[in-house]
Amino acid sequence: MKLDIRTYLILTVLSATCASMNTDIRVETGLFAALGVLQLLSGKGVFMPGLAAAYGAMVLTQYLLLPRMPEALAMILSMPVVNIRSFFPVVMCLVLTYKNTRVSQMIATFTKMGMPKGVTVTVAVAVRYIPALKEEWRHICDAMRLRRVTAGIRNPFRRLSCLLECYLAPMFVSCLKTADELSAAAVTRGIDNPATPTCRNYRAMGAADYLTISFAALATAFCIWNRYGG
Repeated sequence: MKLDIRTYLILTVLSATCASMNTDIRVETGLFAALGVLQLLSGKGVFMPGLAAAYGAMVLTQYLLLPRMPEALAMILSMPVVNIRSFFPVVMCLVLTYKNTRVSQMIATFTKMGMPKGVTVTVAVAVRYIPALKEEWRHICDAMRLRRVTAGIRNPFRRLSCLLECYLAPMFVSCLKTADELSAAAVTRGIDNPATPTCRNYRAMGAADYLTISFAALATAFCIWNRYGG
């Protein structure tokens, strides 16, 4: 099942609203499970088993380990275990948006919506930049493993500073170069052309989109009611 990019963006906003207002673990788990099912239906390797395992471990930690820990340690661990975990559904929505939306389709949809040209170009270049950045990071990691830069360094602080320098310096240089290349490629393809482009990849919203948005809106309304009127 593939949804429109507008549906994914609305899901992201509503999930962030639910995460900021909800305090009920049952609602949070239900939202996480619903988005997990949506990821499985979307295919393309969108489902993240590692995130699901981390979520389950955090829930078990909150209800089984934190009550048995010293109060100071429990307060320290409650931030990642409770607060950061509640925003996992937002991460799942962002992954859905990224994995299931092509740049050409996103540009066509934004054009139909009348979005400003600067916003469309900026978002298109940013989305296209993510896979290029991941590929460059893999190349840097392979080069560092082959050269064994920190093999003879025993001081942990010096070892860490050397690793940061060896990884981050080429990454920053590559970021600047990749950004220039992507911007030049976008201009070459006419992305900044003031004329109204044809929207060959435009996809109208269907029944699945409206149904998904309706369920998300009901879940958000329930979270608001549970927070202020329940």
